[in-house]
Amino acid sequence: MLRLAVTSLCLMLFAVPVGFARQQNSGYQAHQAQRQQPRSQHPKAGEWLRKYKDMPPAEQEKALASDPQFQKLPAERQQKLRERLHEFNNMPPERQQKVLNRMEAFDQLTPQQRQQARDLNGRLKEIAPERRVQMRIALRNLRQMDPGQQERVMNSDQFRSRFNDNEREILRGMLQLPIGPGAQPKNESAPAGQISKPQ
Repeated sequence: MLRLAVTSLCLMLFAVPVGFARQQNSGYQAHQAQRQQPRSQHPKAGEWLRKYKDMPPAEQEKALASDPQFQKLPAERQQKLRERLHEFNNMPPERQQKVLNRMEAFDQLTPQQRQQARDLNGRLKEIAPERRVQMRIALRNLRQMDPGQQERVMNSDQFRSRFNDNEREILRGMLQLPIGPGAQPKNESAPAGQISKPQ
């Protein structure tokens, strides 16, 4: 149960401006054990939130706090999970649904794609917040283009002047994953006629 809670609350950040989910931090052994399970036995990333999202906040926290594995986490880690649960509860219903959809998309990534997402997220966190905002805008715009257009834009002098080599490499990696800004989970439809213009 803890793995579901930790993963759900961390992956909730798929829907907020950072652009990637915060990486699951349940430990190397838990990660290895999960990767060794048959794919069909992997728990859905949003299962915990889907189960408890309609319960009163006090009941949610009780369910989380009563888990023996949650109790073993450092106090700081426990507090961060509570804060993310509180953040989720304060979202409007349509935003909550988008969060759950994005977590479902993450659950369907291959183990290699999940590792790629974690690696890129680690690099992304080293970039200044204002630069991450610009990268998020660029990623959303790039995802409105076909692969040929993406290459032309990313190889253009204008794009190279806006983003350094490291930022462009991260953006290329993001484009390979069906998650993050501009990505459309299979249970979400793209708004018709709403294509962003490159900035």
